[in-house]
Amino acid sequence: METATNTIPTASHSNNLNFLRLLFASLVLVAHGPELRYGDRSRELLTRVFGTISFGEFAVAGFFILSGYLIVGSWQRRPQIADFIEKRIRRIVPGFVIAFAVSVFVAAPLGAQDVAAYFHELNYRALFSMAVQLKHPLELPPNFVGTAYPYVNGAMWTIEFEVRCYALALLFGLAGVSRQKGVWLIVYIVALGLMLMSDQVRTLNLPGQKWYLVSPPEFINFVAFFSAGACFKLFGVVARGRWAVIAAVVLLFLLTTQHDLALLGLATVGAYALFWFAFASIPSLISFQKIDDISYGLYLYGWPIQKLLDWYLPSVSLWLLIPLALLFASLLGYISWNLVEKPFLRSKKSVTVPIKVLV
Repeated sequence: METATNTIPTASHSNNLNFLRLLFASLVLVAHGPELRYGDRSRELLTRVFGTISFGEFAVAGFFILSGYLIVGSWQRRPQIADFIEKRIRRIVPGFVIAFAVSVFVAAPLGAQDVAAYFHELNYRALFSMAVQLKHPLELPPNFVGTAYPYVNGAMWTIEFEVRCYALALLFGLAGVSRQKGVWLIVYIVALGLMLMSDQVRTLNLPGQKWYLVSPPEFINFVAFFSAGACFKLFGVVARGRWAVIAAVVLLFLLTTQHDLALLGLATVGAYALFWFAFASIPSLISFQKIDDISYGLYLYGWPIQKLLDWYLPSVSLWLLIPLALLFASLLGYISWNLVEKPFLRSKKSVTVPIKVLV
């Protein structure tokens, strides 16, 4: 019996999205543990098994695939520019800005050798610019010196790519449902092709590309994942159980080949298997639908928590520190959700004027 559904996920529908978001955020921490301690991925669990991608890449791909599905669905339900932008800002910006401030003004000083000198050398104008552009805080006085990746929050770098994908959803959405289906499909196919040309993409030097692409290879990958979700939504693809099993087997094979093919597998057969799982009826996961969505905060605070634990407990086993990091980051994620994210989501919405889209 098929357990997938083709309905739009909402609070009233049964789905496993909360569980998946929590799982993906947790996997990012699991992946970062060995990388932050040893400075490379050679001891990261998924890398050791397949030799291609890490759990972090796997999880971020999952986040972007689900995001493409949900964000395009959000525009379909309410195709209004102001409302769309407001919702995205409320969901992303408050949590990011607070996590940015906590990273810069709390976590980084705790990893600085001279706290007074750290605050004295802070460039507040540059910090403000980074925060409003949703960039991760790289340009800071020295902190966590002598450790692998000596900066306070390297996990934030994906957020600006997420926002660029939101901009694409808005831009293509203005073309209307019938036209945007074709546009997203073309973008998806082109992005998949470019994923297999990562060496060539890496040499691109387009005018102003740092502003709109940031980093071409990563941008292409994220657009491929996001557009996979968008196409699943727009074309009403219903993932079937038997085909999901085949998709998962194909994905496992591609994970054993090379990095680019592994990423391509995540954006294709991986997306199919993911959407089957997302809407499958799994009784043991029902309870996750009712818990607070701490995944965003867990993701944002995981890196600084892990840096601090490594900094103050360098001799403690990594496999003890990872559960501790998950515990503390989950606590901060819970606080972020209840004191920052949810209040902004519940704030009174501004009046929006309907706009006419091309049909």
